[in-house]
Amino acid sequence: PGLVALLVARTGTPATTWTGRLLVVPMDGSHWTGLKAVAEELGHRGHTVVVVMPEVSMRLDSGKHYITKRFPVPYGPELLEELQARNTEALQSTTLSLMERISSRISSFKKFVHYQQATSEGLLLNQELLDFLREQNFDALLTSPAVPTGAILAYNLSLPAVYMLRGLPCGMDSISTACPDPPSYVPRFFTKNSDHMCFSERVLNVLVSMVEPLICKAIYWSFEDVASRFLQRTVSMKEILSTGALWLFRYDFTMEFPRPLMPNMVLIGGLNCAIRSPLSLVISKQRVVSLQCHLLCRLLGRLFI
Repeated sequence: PGLVALLVARTGTPATTWTGRLLVVPMDGSHWTGLKAVAEELGHRGHTVVVVMPEVSMRLDSGKHYITKRFPVPYGPELLEELQARNTEALQSTTLSLMERISSRISSFKKFVHYQQATSEGLLLNQELLDFLREQNFDALLTSPAVPTGAILAYNLSLPAVYMLRGLPCGMDSISTACPDPPSYVPRFFTKNSDHMCFSERVLNVLVSMVEPLICKAIYWSFEDVASRFLQRTVSMKEILSTGALWLFRYDFTMEFPRPLMPNMVLIGGLNCAIRSPLSLVISKQRVVSLQCHLLCRLLGRLFI
């Protein structure tokens, strides 16, 4: 019930007297944009929103309508600057050979995984912070499952998890939700295929889908290790992510091809679009009059040409 009420509050339904408590565990970078918009709006509507973030980050910041709880991490701004420099170099490099590009990507990926693992350990192994979070009696947890720190925490606190994402590598989102994901129709990551594939493209799609379990293992093994130490039992990412109550996908079928969805998979395309300040009444009227004059002139011009 608490999760439903929080979501109803987000949709613009008139406010009720009930207020909930939401825990937000964001991922640094562009993923923070959508999560911050939801956190600010729910806090503005009277709900208690607590955002947990590391002391060192690229984009994570405090807000007007939510409470910020920071935790120490074993790295400084230099690591983040190095990661950004590596990404910029990878995007701009056009003269590298195939093997050099592969080597560069693997090196960058290892660095990124080490950084995210250190961040996860900084939160999940901080007993003082965990005790504080347990005492808050949250109704739900909002996070980006691309880095499953929030999902692991929700699993431990027995909270319904709301995931906001664009998609997960190697089809982990479909695997975790038991959603049909036929390789004969749904294109795989990095294949550059569309939903209209010729025979050779379908063959490539099937081959990539066969390799995906190995890719998933390489991507998530470090987080599975952190989760197993934190929960004190062996656990897989599929088990962790499959407990998600709601999956919010930041796209819609207007710009994407239709594909199978489960009932708890909701499309929210456009959420990351910037919210512009409303125009004043005077400026709005001036623009309407100007637009009307412009359209009238074009119409008259066509009539008399």
